[in-house]
Amino acid sequence: MVIEKIGNINNISETKKSKPISGKKEDIRSDSIQISSEGKLAAENAKLTQVIKETPDMRMDRVRDIKQRINDGSYDFNDNKMLEMVADKIASFLVK
Repeated sequence: MVIEKIGNINNISETKKSKPISGKKEDIRSDSIQISSEGKLAAENAKLTQVIKETPDMRMDRVRDIKQRINDGSYDFNDNKMLEMVADKIASFLVK
């Protein structure tokens, strides 16, 4: 059995060497971004919204103080300002 030559196997050429890059340095540019005033405002709003969500509805230090004053008998129940605040809260709840 005879095996014939396949293609150009015996005619292998060497790779050419590439030329070195010239001495010129390319301008190095840095990336930058600009945030619009609307974007800054949206970020600030998102941050404040998160703070509000994490803040409890009641100030427990005030609640403890008032409870203690009620137990001691030193809390003034005739305070009109407090009565108005409670009435406003009740009225706003009933109007909803």
